Amino acid sequence: MKLHLGCGNMYLKGYVNVDCFDMVVGDTSRAGCRYDVKANILTLPFKENSVSRILMIHVLEHFYRWETLSLIKDFYRLLKKHSLLYIEMPDLDKCIEWYMKDGRLGGKTIKTPLGRLNKGFTQLYGNQWSGLVYEVHKYVWSKSEIVEVLSPYFEVKDINNKPKYHMKDRDMQIIAVVKK
Repeated sequence: MKLHLGCGNMYLKGYVNVDCFDMVVGDTSRAGCRYDVKANILTLPFKENSVSRILMIHVLEHFYRWETLSLIKDFYRLLKKHSLLYIEMPDLDKCIEWYMKDGRLGGKTIKTPLGRLNKGFTQLYGNQWSGLVYEVHKYVWSKSEIVEVLSPYFEVKDINNKPKYHMKDRDMQIIAVVKK
């Protein structure tokens, strides 16, 4: 079984797509939500050693640091030997770099109800304009910090700023294999 956690409107064939939040009025970050299983990622209803891959695209930044530490332990429990953990999320250092280079309103921007905002700046805090808790970023990781917390459970095979699904040179891609 392959899990796509926090799927939102990105439904992937061949995965069990999991999300906790339905689409609500005022959600300006997603075009909808389509899932196979509605579940809180903090309390996943799957059996130990039953998962061959976990995919998360812009999900971990929506959890506090201590929650992510618990998630990593749970992913280790769920994943079979030699299974893959694939994560994409904002890279703290790159977000700061984009912000420092162009300021809050300059450079690569996104139109928001708050006006145009730098895309590095928006990744530090997430969606602060829709009034939806699940759109807010609670913790943005640097590459070195996420590797450090993954390393007791996972061997990081690659970490780079060339994500498949989001912004190159701002976001990071992590490919790790469970240590069992």
